[in-house]
Amino acid sequence: MTKVQTVLGPVDADQLGFTLSHEHVVCGSPGVVRAWPALFGGREALLARAHKVLVRVREDGVRTMVDATTFDLGREVDVLVDASRASGVHIVAASGMWLAPSLAITARTTQQLTDWFTADVETGLDGTDVRAGIIKVASETELTPMEERVLEAAARAHVATGVPILTHSLARVRMGEQQAAVLERFGVDPGRVVIGHTDDATDIGYPLGLLDRGYLVGFDRLPNGRLPEYGTQSVEARMDMLAELAARGYADQVVMSHDDPIWAGLLTDEDQRRHVESNPDVISFIPRTILPGLRERGVSEDAIEGMTIRAPRRWLAGA
Repeated sequence: MTKVQTVLGPVDADQLGFTLSHEHVVCGSPGVVRAWPALFGGREALLARAHKVLVRVREDGVRTMVDATTFDLGREVDVLVDASRASGVHIVAASGMWLAPSLAITARTTQQLTDWFTADVETGLDGTDVRAGIIKVASETELTPMEERVLEAAARAHVATGVPILTHSLARVRMGEQQAAVLERFGVDPGRVVIGHTDDATDIGYPLGLLDRGYLVGFDRLPNGRLPEYGTQSVEARMDMLAELAARGYADQVVMSHDDPIWAGLLTDEDQRRHVESNPDVISFIPRTILPGLRERGVSEDAIEGMTIRAPRRWLAGA
């Protein structure tokens, strides 16, 4: 049976269940959790907050969460392990890079980056034996030379290990199409790639083009329409587009998530407060608001199962 690597070890693909494809327990800068615990009230307070959110989302039916926190976003493997063990939610950890590589990283060759990502998958993350289950990459307004190198390294590591890829992309410049072009040059299977933040698009032609090329698309900023600075689409518009894609038969290529950090260290304290107030359900927003909204729009239970179970399982496990 096909296995998926979680922070507590491999899990049978058919045990993943309802899966959120792009979340963060901790999202900050490298080492900030260890170096500055007073910033968030200490490690125990952080774990208590994570436990509350994860237990609630498990009660709402979610069984698996992909934590898309890379090294440069402040990945804390031991926090993920403790949060998963305490809550009973499977957590899949990420290798790869986001948008803020340090000088030490930019000085590395593409081959060195490939070797690093591959070791994260095959040996373990950050000096532990906890192995990555995905490779995360990111690019926004333009595809920079460094971002292209990271994409190439991710593609090569994917081909070597079979681990899937998740992208952070900017829909308004159709960045997913540029990412896809690079990945395809190195033999990546589109069916093992989620092009993230596709739900920021206002033109349905953008996700349709990616879907027709075989990619999965991430509707993974679903609560963010409540704060204009976080997206171009309202929550209602995102649900309308999801319903349209399901009606066109693409439910098994769509994954859903929030990209809603339990502790958002990249935000100011005031922005974090406003963000929490805008979405008090945190990562329970999809089961509590989005799924009822899709049902009201006539989306079938089979299509909902496709987006919440089958599509993420196919992405993570290839099955």
